[in-house]
Amino acid sequence: MKIKLKPAFFFLLTVLSFNLFAQENPYKSTLLSLCNTLLSTQINDPTDPNFGALVCPSSNPENHPIHSRAAEAVYPFAIAWKLTGKVKYRDAAIRLGNWLIKIQETSGKKAGGWSEAWPDPEQKGWFGTTTDQLISMAGAFPVLQAYLNSSEIEKWNSSIERAAEFVRMNFPLGSNINYNATGAATLVFAYNVVKNPRESWLIKADSLMNINTLKFIDRQNLLSGEGMGVDEGYDIAQSIGYIALYGILKNDFRIKQIAADLLKTHYLFVYPNGSVDNSWGTRSYKWSYESGTKTAPGVYFSFALLAEMDPKFNTAGLKCLKYLNQKCIRDGWISYGPHAKNHKTSSPPCNYSTFARAQSLALAIEYGAKAKIKEPFPVQEQNWYKFFPDIKVAVIRTDKIMATVSAYGEIGRYPRESVCRGGSISNLWYEGFGENGFMQSSSTSSYKRIEPMHMPNEKDLLPLTARIEFNIDSSYYSNIFEAKATMNVVKEADNIRVTTTGNMQSINGYKSKVNYSLTNRFYDSYLTKEITVKGNSQAFRIIEPIVKDQGSTFYLKNDSTVIIKTTSSKTEWELKITNSTISYKLTLGTDTEKYWCPFPAVEAYPIIISFNTVSEAAQTIKIYLGKKTDN
Repeated sequence: MKIKLKPAFFFLLTVLSFNLFAQENPYKSTLLSLCNTLLSTQINDPTDPNFGALVCPSSNPENHPIHSRAAEAVYPFAIAWKLTGKVKYRDAAIRLGNWLIKIQETSGKKAGGWSEAWPDPEQKGWFGTTTDQLISMAGAFPVLQAYLNSSEIEKWNSSIERAAEFVRMNFPLGSNINYNATGAATLVFAYNVVKNPRESWLIKADSLMNINTLKFIDRQNLLSGEGMGVDEGYDIAQSIGYIALYGILKNDFRIKQIAADLLKTHYLFVYPNGSVDNSWGTRSYKWSYESGTKTAPGVYFSFALLAEMDPKFNTAGLKCLKYLNQKCIRDGWISYGPHAKNHKTSSPPCNYSTFARAQSLALAIEYGAKAKIKEPFPVQEQNWYKFFPDIKVAVIRTDKIMATVSAYGEIGRYPRESVCRGGSISNLWYEGFGENGFMQSSSTSSYKRIEPMHMPNEKDLLPLTARIEFNIDSSYYSNIFEAKATMNVVKEADNIRVTTTGNMQSINGYKSKVNYSLTNRFYDSYLTKEITVKGNSQAFRIIEPIVKDQGSTFYLKNDSTVIIKTTSSKTEWELKITNSTISYKLTLGTDTEKYWCPFPAVEAYPIIISFNTVSEAAQTIKIYLGKKTDN
C-alpha cells in the first residue's frame, strides 16, 4: 500500500534539512539580515498602486525612489522562507513578484522587459537588467508555486516566459559582458521552471556563453569586455559567478573549470581584509570595497559556486563575507564604503547593493558547494607579485603591505576621467594602519555621474589618487591622464620594483612637453616612491593623499617629514622625503574637504610637495612611506 504524503509534509522536510545545513552555513545569517532590512521597506497597503514594491532609503540622487530592480529581492525572500519557514518572507516574495509582473512591458520591442529607469513612460531606460530580474523570478517560482493561486501561477509562468523571450531576442545587449554571462544562465534557469520551455532559449544561452562571453577571455586569463576592457569588480562579482552557475545548471564541467580558472586570476585582487580592489577597472567609477562594484550581485556566489573546485575559494569567500559583515553594513544597509556615513549624499545608501548582495547570497546557499575544507588563498601568503603586462597592472604582496599599481589605459567606452592611471599606486593596504588598513586609495580623476541613477550628486571633488601635476595656460596636466605609459616590474634582492614612464597629459589627452618616471619600491614593511620629471620649466606638485579615518592627525615634524597618527593604533607613521635634487616645500591639508569620493567612499588628507624647475633637466624626489623611523 502506497502512502500519499501531502505537499506540506515535503515542505516541512525541506525546511528541517535546510535548517540543519543553515546552522553551519555562515551565509544564512547575512542573508536573513539583509532580507529583514529590505522587508522593512515593503509597501504593504493593498490600496497603494505599488503594493508589494520596496522603497529605497536614499534621498540622493533621487528622494526615496522605487527601483524596479529592487524586485530582485523576490528570490532572496523565497530562499529565506525556504530556510526558516517564516511566512513573512514567503508573503513578501509573492507580493513583490506580483508587483514586478504588473510593471512588465507588454507590447512593442520592449515586450517582456523591465526598464531599470521605471517608471519610464517613453521607454528610454536601460532594459538589460531584465535578465537580473528574470533569474530572481525563475529561481523563486518553484519555491513559491504551491502557495500561489491559480491566477498567480499563470501570471508568473507567463511573465517568466515573456522575459526569457525578451532576453533571447535582444541579447547580446550593449558593450558590457556581464549581461551575456547572466543572460546565458538566466535562459537555462527559465527553461527549467516554466510550463512550456522553448528549445530556442537553450540555443541562445549556448551562444551567449560560448561566443559572447568565453571568447573574451584574454591570454592573461582575464575576462575582457566590460566597457570594452577588463573590470575586476563586475568580473568577479557577476560574470564569473554566472559562468559557474551556467556550468552547474548544464552539468558542464568544462564551463565550471573555465570559471574556476578565471576566478584564480581575479581573486588575486582580494585584499587581506577581505575587500576587493577595483581601483583600476574600466568601471571603477562605481568601485565598492566590499564587492568590487556597487550594483553587481557580489563576489559571494562566485566563490561559493566554485568552492568544490578549489578549497582556496571557500576561504576567500568567507573572508569577503566577514568583511561585509564587520565593515560594510550600517543600520542594516550595505554602505558605499568606510566614510559614507559622514556624508548626506551617501548615507543612507541606495538599496541596490543590499538587494543585489542578497541575490548573491541566496544563490550561494542554493547552488554553492557545501565545502568545509579551507586552504590559504594568495593574499594570506606573503612576498609575491603578479604583473599583467597587457593591461599594465601589477598587484604586490609583501610581509606587511599589499598594493596595486595601475597604468591601465583602457577608455574604449567611458570618459577618460572615469579612471586614474599613469603608474600611480591605486590601492595601498598597510597592516595595522587605520580602521581598514587602507593607507592610500584611488577614485575617478574627475567625479562625473556616468550612471546617474547610481551615483549621488556631489560638489567639486579632487582625485584620491596619488599623482604628479602642474598647471599651464589654464590647463591642468597630470600623470593620471596618461593612457599609454610603459610599465615594468622587477623582483630585486629586498624589494619589488614597479617603474612607469610616460607623458604628463591633460584630462582630454593633450600631451605636454614634460615626461615623467615613477618608481615604486615595495619592501617588507615600507615603500618608497621615486618621482622624476623632465621637460619644460614648471611649478610642479606631488600630491600624496592619505586615507583619513576619524581622529587621524597629521603634522609637520620638520621640513621633510609628516607624522601620521591614527586612533586605531599607537604606531606612528610618516611620509618623509629622503632625497631630492631640487628645493621643495611640504604643505598639509589644502582643499581637504574635496578629498572625498562616494566610490570607494573614503576621505583622504592631502600631503603636497611643491617644487619649481628652471630648466629641462631631469629632477628627482624620493619619498619614504611607512612606520615612523628613529631618525
